[in-house]
Amino acid sequence: MSAERSSRQQKKQVFVDAASKAISVVILASLSLVVFSYRRALEPLYGSAPTNLHINKVIWSACILGSFAPTLSIWPATLVAGILLTAMPASSYWVAVYTGRMGDPVWGPVATHLVVLAPILYIGVAIIKALQENPDQQGAAASTQQLITLPVCQTAITALQGLWPAIPYTSSISENQVFAQLGTFAVVLWIVAPLLPSLDASPESESTPAPVVPPAAPKTKAQRKKVSIDKPSQPINSPKTPTQGPAGLNMQRAVLLPILPLLTFTLFRSPTLPKPLPEPYTHPTYPLRILSSVRSSFSSVVVVGESLPSNPGVSGTMDYLRYLRAGHSLLGGVWVGPKAQSDSGPPSVDEAGEAIGDSIYSAFVVQEATRLVERPDHTEPQNALMIGLGAGIAATSFMKHNISTTIVEIDPAVYDAAKRFFGLPAPEPGKLFFQDARSWVSARQSRLEDQENTEEGSLGVVRIIVHDCFSGGSVPGHLFTQKFWIYLKTLMSPNGVVAVNFAGRLNTDSARSIIVTLQSVFPQCRAFYDSLTPAEDIENEFVNWVLFCSPSSYPLKFRRSESSDYLGSRLRKHVLSNLPEREADLSKVVESISEKEREQYVLLDGKNPLVQWQEKDAPWDTRASAVSSPNTVLLSTSPAAVSRNAGSLSTSYQNNMHDEITTRQWSFNAFEWIIRDVSRLKEFVESPAPVDNDAAADGSEALGSEADEFEVLRESPMLDGKFKLEIVKASNLELSEGLIPQRRGLRPNRSRSISLLS
Repeated sequence: MSAERSSRQQKKQVFVDAASKAISVVILASLSLVVFSYRRALEPLYGSAPTNLHINKVIWSACILGSFAPTLSIWPATLVAGILLTAMPASSYWVAVYTGRMGDPVWGPVATHLVVLAPILYIGVAIIKALQENPDQQGAAASTQQLITLPVCQTAITALQGLWPAIPYTSSISENQVFAQLGTFAVVLWIVAPLLPSLDASPESESTPAPVVPPAAPKTKAQRKKVSIDKPSQPINSPKTPTQGPAGLNMQRAVLLPILPLLTFTLFRSPTLPKPLPEPYTHPTYPLRILSSVRSSFSSVVVVGESLPSNPGVSGTMDYLRYLRAGHSLLGGVWVGPKAQSDSGPPSVDEAGEAIGDSIYSAFVVQEATRLVERPDHTEPQNALMIGLGAGIAATSFMKHNISTTIVEIDPAVYDAAKRFFGLPAPEPGKLFFQDARSWVSARQSRLEDQENTEEGSLGVVRIIVHDCFSGGSVPGHLFTQKFWIYLKTLMSPNGVVAVNFAGRLNTDSARSIIVTLQSVFPQCRAFYDSLTPAEDIENEFVNWVLFCSPSSYPLKFRRSESSDYLGSRLRKHVLSNLPEREADLSKVVESISEKEREQYVLLDGKNPLVQWQEKDAPWDTRASAVSSPNTVLLSTSPAAVSRNAGSLSTSYQNNMHDEITTRQWSFNAFEWIIRDVSRLKEFVESPAPVDNDAAADGSEALGSEADEFEVLRESPMLDGKFKLEIVKASNLELSEGLIPQRRGLRPNRSRSISLLS
């Protein structure tokens, strides 16, 4: 009998150990999926780099606490974890929104991780620890078990992050659904826990016959009293004596079942709009309309929004602006409504027939300068390749110039948005590819090697390539390695040109590595930025950069732009006609790197620190872009959302006409978008004015253009659809302190004002 009981006990122990390990694996996989979904939920609010900067440290901290803290009871911990997971769609959003008001892209995400993510990881690791613990282990053995649990949990949670995007279900399902389903499962598991078999492997109690005990002598009253006092009383909460039957306990827990859907769809529901959005949503209090919001397996969400006219006198808004957002990144935008204007014929229209105007970013127009690159035969380019579509500004321009354009875009949702809302024409058959650019370029390069005809216009050989893959504060590192550029070079015609876009500062490790790697493949490169106002220290400014590189031995030069290049766009006219003024000297960046260091900056497939450098620079670049942003755009799709900076929109300056009266140096660029007849204003300001006889009779001087003087422009608020530009006298204090730079212009003791239609 004893041997049989021992055999059953061993079998049960094996089953318990196997079940504990299997449950631990499921919990680890669930925690990893929670982290994956949590990052997807947070990246649209904070961006990928700030979100991921310190998240591994938070994961380590939670695993350490769960491994070495006192052991938790499994079922109560399961209930708490289920409630936290069920509430995560709301908590991950609102905590991120409020920590975002801190204005700190480093510690804001950390605070969110600690409040939302860390408690769930701690409870999950603590449950795994409780499952793996052996009641007989004490002292050194227990400590060893804790040391094993810690690295296994942390490694499994982080290592499985690359698995979930490869699974179609987990890559396409909403992160809020992941939280709700896992949380509901945990709560239901707690409800049915009394009905589940116990994982307790303690020895079974057998009903064996009681041994024959000889009758004892009768006890005296004093002896019976002493026995009663000495006998220990059984604890009330002893596990061997349940306070109530399993059926009654389970009925009490089952009361939570009808409450779960109520909590999931009301209190714990995510405040963001549904995806896909069934119809356009207009914010009840803020001048914003969301035209489209769809889920994306690559950037979490793709949103098309549009700012509406605001009340006069309201500052910090940009009226009639339509933008495309993928995750945290603004991929582009255009002006709409009355700001959709064209100097040659009617403006472009979107799929619904609504007029759309110029780009809000001039970086895309700088990319179009690839058309202006001179080539020995002086022929126009026949084809182009777009790697990364964005809002399709450059691609649309190429197609309007009758250039056969191939588009390689990893996210179909981005292409659909560009086609529906930003006027992107449908590409030719066989010219649209939804896949990673690295695999596409590699496949084309292999096919090109097997092809005898390598003339421009044949399979794979292109004259123009635009590489625009900057997104969410970082770039995909595998699209910037030396091997990728070598593959891409084989697709180019001998006199072709590639334009590489990235946002940031030139004097950073990430920018240096991109420049050095490009120069290791292409013999000549030039850099241009998109800011409308030149800066002396532009290498340290956060702007959009476009690097032009060519494999040709022919000098990389740009022809002068012509009216046919502008397509009726004032922005194109201004940017392309002033392109030389936006060039930065790459030699300043490259010459500061020694030959030995230069090898370390070459990005290789096996050694590519670009992403790490981007993550290091991204928080500071985020601060810089937020400071340089003259206006705000409501990026969130929440009905109760909070305004957040949209990044640096100063690349295409749009005066909102509601600012307080300011004094500034005359800048023709600043008023390019607000005055309809720009040439008339320029002529008015810069030309000598005719003598005013009435003014001369009063002893005042006429408006002239003599000598080197100073001028100040004062912008008045928009009144009755008109914009008032006033030239006023500069004070002696401003002149003496150098607050107003000296230039040829108007005498300071003269003033004149005009009004033009906005």
